[in-house]
Amino acid sequence: MNKNHIESLTQHWINTLETQSPEEVVNLYTDAAILIPTVSNQIRKTKEEKLAYFETFLQQKPTANITESTVTLNSDGATHTGKYVFNLKTNTGSESVTCRFTFQFKQIDNGEWKITHHHSSLNPEN
Repeated sequence: MNKNHIESLTQHWINTLETQSPEEVVNLYTDAAILIPTVSNQIRKTKEEKLAYFETFLQQKPTANITESTVTLNSDGATHTGKYVFNLKTNTGSESVTCRFTFQFKQIDNGEWKITHHHSSLNPEN
């Protein structure tokens, strides 16, 4: 595990958004992962709650670019924090929104890396 590997996990999450498959996105999280989503006041604790969020969010056909990145490695995983800019399709056209993010990743028993915590919020300047 190194900084580039962790950054690639976040990029994989971004790439998976573009599949428009809520199931594929949710499969990147552990079942017990906590999601504090960008455009919902509800903290998502269960797989079903996360699925419901992404079913709605993906309707905006989000794409994202990371603009700021810090990775912290620890003994049982890693944290990736920074900013990304979402490009969203809305009823009035396209919209770009800058957000802050925190992903916590952990390697699970089968060797796969999964998200255990994800917090995304609008940048206060938005």
